[in-house]
Amino acid sequence: MVKVQSFNYHAHTKRCGHAIGEDEEYVVEAIRNGYRKIGVSDHIPYPNGYLETDRMHEDEFEEYVESIQRLQQKYAKDIEIRIGLEFEYYPDFEEYLWDMKNRVDYLILGQHDRDLFALDFYKNYRDKDTELYGKLVVEAIEKGLPDILAHPDLFMYGKEEWTATCEKVAHDICKAAQDHQVLLEVNLNGVKYGKCKRGKETRYLYPYRHFWEIAAQYDVRVIYGLDAHFPQKYSDQKCYDIVNQEVIYDLPLTFVEDLSFDKKI
Repeated sequence: MVKVQSFNYHAHTKRCGHAIGEDEEYVVEAIRNGYRKIGVSDHIPYPNGYLETDRMHEDEFEEYVESIQRLQQKYAKDIEIRIGLEFEYYPDFEEYLWDMKNRVDYLILGQHDRDLFALDFYKNYRDKDTELYGKLVVEAIEKGLPDILAHPDLFMYGKEEWTATCEKVAHDICKAAQDHQVLLEVNLNGVKYGKCKRGKETRYLYPYRHFWEIAAQYDVRVIYGLDAHFPQKYSDQKCYDIVNQEVIYDLPLTFVEDLSFDKKI
């Protein structure tokens, strides 16, 4: 099993409002810690200021791309850099999402909520919410939008028990990822919350082991994602150790040892 990847495609910028540091600081820190390939995948802007909290605004997108392109050129001899976006799948914005997919190198699906009315999957975790999470994720995958599915087990953030609905949703997500060759991300940022009491369990909120036990039953490719919100995340060895030793330790997951996105804007 890969202990520390030589690549990371899940990282943010200060434009989203909840990350810190300059773009170049992330690149320098990645190089310092031996990463050979990285992607910047800040939260996608939506038209007309839709859900503009916790994401860059529309008028920041061109500057975002130009900033990363400058870094691509400046550090071309040291590291490969790609430009991505992390998005939520809202069916009403499908045409817009396809347009944005064509303007970057890759898309990461991170389904944090449902819509403008903020049905937040961190806070809404009844079985019917879990079903909705699975429906949106599977539909986005079947549409062909994401290259990577971030924290696919996020629906367990607040749930007090693993239910039959959770089991079905996990199977549905993994089957869709297998059929459409979407990478599943073991998110290394969830351990930052420490172990929390949820029902009868005291556990990390994500990654969640039962999900990955199901993922191991499918022919899916898996990667780690730092989900970096500050440059020093690239020096965080401990998050790899915690996840490998305490969550997925003996699971026969197929980790990708190298990954490139051939498209370059």
